[in-house]
Amino acid sequence: MTHGATAAEERPITPAEALRYAQAMCTAAGSETPRLDGEVLLRHVLGIDRTTLYARMNETMSAAQAATFLTLLGRRVAGEPVAYLTGYKEFMGLGFGVGAGALVPRPETELLVEWALGWLAEHPGSTVVDVGTGPGTIALSVAALTPLAAGVSVIGVDVSAEALRWAAGNRRGLGLEDRVALREGDLLSGMEDASVDLVLANLPYLTPQQVQENPWLAMEPEMALLGGEDGMALVRRLIADLPRVLRRGGAVGLEVDPSQVAETSQLLSGALPGAVVTVIRDLAGFERHVTATTR
Repeated sequence: MTHGATAAEERPITPAEALRYAQAMCTAAGSETPRLDGEVLLRHVLGIDRTTLYARMNETMSAAQAATFLTLLGRRVAGEPVAYLTGYKEFMGLGFGVGAGALVPRPETELLVEWALGWLAEHPGSTVVDVGTGPGTIALSVAALTPLAAGVSVIGVDVSAEALRWAAGNRRGLGLEDRVALREGDLLSGMEDASVDLVLANLPYLTPQQVQENPWLAMEPEMALLGGEDGMALVRRLIADLPRVLRRGGAVGLEVDPSQVAETSQLLSGALPGAVVTVIRDLAGFERHVTATTR
């Protein structure tokens, strides 16, 4: 099975063979998840779930399916995110449409949402703002997974009109038009008319060097990745503006690079005197999220 060959030149192949080939190609290209990449693309092309895929591993794929798979695999090897190729990414058990102009949701961000859901369970009636909402990952997950009876109001803010178009599409797809408001604005500047109880943000926090060193980020929007020379520019601005919008007894949850946790914690303590600041480790054991609860 050679990439670039026409369907007529290919002998019939099975999903098992296609997966082995994809794993080898993605491994050679430097993917951290080569088998998963191949599996997701196969499921997308065949239109089946994971269980069905493994039950049909030795069946023959059609020439059209094989050709489509090879095309998508070639784009993946060239650095295009799998989620862009399928147009879909699962997050917190929910389906999000993603593509050019939208940051692909990462699994580590689920821990921030889980923390937020726990906080909201103890603070019904709260207003939540997701700053830098992108395709609406955090805002829509919080709204979808918080009981309607809790009376939680959610706002997603982003400076990118393109990202907000993705968020609006996902809001519609999840049936959350009445529960999530979307606003265009630079960080908390879009919140001039409201105060909030919970601020959540997964802002761009990578440095130019980090982005340059990771070719797999090349096709995602730079503005959703870069946080200035040291990655902290947007985080600093957001924290400095928190006292203006955060109600007494409110809380903040931020996702940052592990190298930025100490400074983020210090900034939160300075901006919110008396707040209880905590750090949450991601599934790999790295310090990833910093939270602050005010009194």
